[in-house]
Amino acid sequence: MNEKLELEKLRNEIATVTFKILDLCGKRIELARKIAVVKSKMGLPIENPEVERDLKRRVLKFCHENNVDDDFCTKLFELLISESKRVQKEVIKSKSLEEIHKAEG
Repeated sequence: MNEKLELEKLRNEIATVTFKILDLCGKRIELARKIAVVKSKMGLPIENPEVERDLKRRVLKFCHENNVDDDFCTKLFELLISESKRVQKEVIKSKSLEEIHKAEG
């Protein structure tokens, strides 16, 4: 196979993997929404440092075992956690507004 065809094939593969990652990110965000609903019902805070530390430890262990750069894993983990918190805050705020409207109506 010539280099131009090989490059095109590799670019297509990387695009496919990128969209799979984005699909999984969407699934993760949906799970964060569901978690927010449960936390709201239980009166729990959005942040749980112990859970975050445990997941980060597991993520770094996975990265070491799979030869993925620690710095990259840490940045990606922090981005995922940040987005989860943003979504959860949004859901809880929305739930609070719903309750206010119900009480007024």
